[in-house]
Amino acid sequence: MKQIILLSAITIAAFSCNQKHTRDYAKNADVLADNLKGNVKQTVTTDYKADSSGKMGEQDSCCVLTTIYDEKGYATEYENDDKSGKNKEMTTVSHDENGNVKDIKNTKNGNAVSSITVMSDSAGKYSQAKEYDSANHLKFYYTDFSQNEYGLLTSMKKYNADGSLSETIASNYNNSILKGQEVKDSVGKVIYSSNAKFDDKNHVVEFESRNVNKDSTVNTFIKYKYNGFDGQDNWIERTEFDKNGKPVKITKREITYYKE
Repeated sequence: MKQIILLSAITIAAFSCNQKHTRDYAKNADVLADNLKGNVKQTVTTDYKADSSGKMGEQDSCCVLTTIYDEKGYATEYENDDKSGKNKEMTTVSHDENGNVKDIKNTKNGNAVSSITVMSDSAGKYSQAKEYDSANHLKFYYTDFSQNEYGLLTSMKKYNADGSLSETIASNYNNSILKGQEVKDSVGKVIYSSNAKFDDKNHVVEFESRNVNKDSTVNTFIKYKYNGFDGQDNWIERTEFDKNGKPVKITKREITYYKE
């Protein structure tokens, strides 16, 4: 599911009049998709356990997520480390001159895991993507892309290497920020769905998903409360609650900005 979400989000851009950006980013810049304000260079989010009163406890065993943006606002690197620092997953992303994604490479502890090559047509629209395994063998390819007026992917199809249909993916948006997805298998059965609700600052305040596996179905419902913001009005701490309103996690976010 991680690859689907990443591929679906490669052109997401947020367009909101209440954002305080100091640069004129292209509408497909990742800092806008991530609802970040200012000239963001890097974000580091760390999860901590929370007790029943909402008090922060020890650092969770997983995960510390680092996202690095270039000066044009495009995300070029994602790092996911556990508490011990012994397991590091990394995703690197390259873009063309229009900001379209060209390549996505995934590694774990320095070893190749998978990669995605993305192709665009002469009009700058995504036309096809191919996903390869660690040995560079074709696993899946993606076609039949539909995009909205902001260049956001609203639908696509995923095929196995032998040409058989694997999944159909549809996405919808809130003010150009990814709101939810629906994934159907080869026979049209919904195997994954998600939906988010937002506050007036485009922060996610509720998220629910349904993941249908072969032997079970996993339903997830999360609420978020934002506890602190920095000088650019980007959140730096939030609390996650389960469906019963019990606090389960506190996330701290450190944000580094480019110098003017």
